[in-house]
Amino acid sequence: MTISRSPTPDLSSLTIKDGGSADEKKKKGEADSFVRRDLYEERQTLESGIGVFATVVIPSGTRIFCEESVVMLPDAAGQLELYQAVKALSGGKSQMYWNLAGSTKPSKDVGWIDTLRSSCEEDATENFNTLVEEHEQAWSIYETNRFICRSLDGPKTSLGVFPASARINHSCSPNVFHRYSPTIDRLTVHALREIQPGEELVTSYIDICHPTAVRRQILKHWGFRCRCAACDSPDDEEDHRRKKIEDLYTKLKGLEKKRASSTKEKGYEKFMNLVTRVIKLLEKEGMEESDTLGVAYKTAVRVGMILGTTDRERLVEWAEKAVGIEAKCLGEDSKEYIAATRLLEAARQSQLDRMDETKITNSSSLLD
Repeated sequence: MTISRSPTPDLSSLTIKDGGSADEKKKKGEADSFVRRDLYEERQTLESGIGVFATVVIPSGTRIFCEESVVMLPDAAGQLELYQAVKALSGGKSQMYWNLAGSTKPSKDVGWIDTLRSSCEEDATENFNTLVEEHEQAWSIYETNRFICRSLDGPKTSLGVFPASARINHSCSPNVFHRYSPTIDRLTVHALREIQPGEELVTSYIDICHPTAVRRQILKHWGFRCRCAACDSPDDEEDHRRKKIEDLYTKLKGLEKKRASSTKEKGYEKFMNLVTRVIKLLEKEGMEESDTLGVAYKTAVRVGMILGTTDRERLVEWAEKAVGIEAKCLGEDSKEYIAATRLLEAARQSQLDRMDETKITNSSSLLD
């Protein structure tokens, strides 16, 4: 996540290395860290600081980044905990961290400064103001560049800084998808479509289903106004579609929680009509990423099975599409892909069960 700033030194020679042997990492479920610098270069942009640009054709689904964090802290951590974590970094990782942009303003909560003062040694008091400024700069970098890192079970959330991936700028029409994978303890970035040489790699920092006005309000946190095609386009129809997607998606998740209606048949028909509308709008907007289209497919399959639809073939088709999306966006080692494959297995088994039921019914008819 980069905002306007002065050029920084070339870090291409630096690598992010895991601790422990390959066997130890395998036992912990970790993957090797890598950054595909053979696919891109970093260079200055006109308005968004340093950006990441493809140097060759990058095929859809390519994993470009599989990066270990240099700092990862609980969501509730504050300035003091963050500064201690940054100070403990080795030389290479420390340089990576301090070279990132910090665009957020100092926090209005200054209680931590009193705590810092009380813990300072006598010889540090003369440089106390400088020490506070260092804490504030470290915190600004952290707030600007941190990624949400959810645990395998979901509720526990941490925030991590991944320096190489943080260079990727924002767009509401992204061509790459990022997410922290708890199964391998890495942030992964995959190409959503084929990316051409010279094209900037851009991801979305936020939920892009929101209409333009809402997206701009949320993006104020990073201190910039998005100038992507989706935001600067005078196409009111496109903005209307995104607002419609947001509304329908809210209804979709609400219906999944209810999972029932006055009758299963009517409930399923209502739900499928809603799902079909969501999918068509998402495909029209080109939103082929797992938080939207993939989730819509998986939700449709789950609810269809719960409501006992007879259209099992359709459920299998949608489950297969969900698996494909998760493989492309997150990789086959992600928890989302694993969940999607299990859902596909269940849908296929449901289809087989339906075929057996039909055979039994037909056989009974012949005996009557």
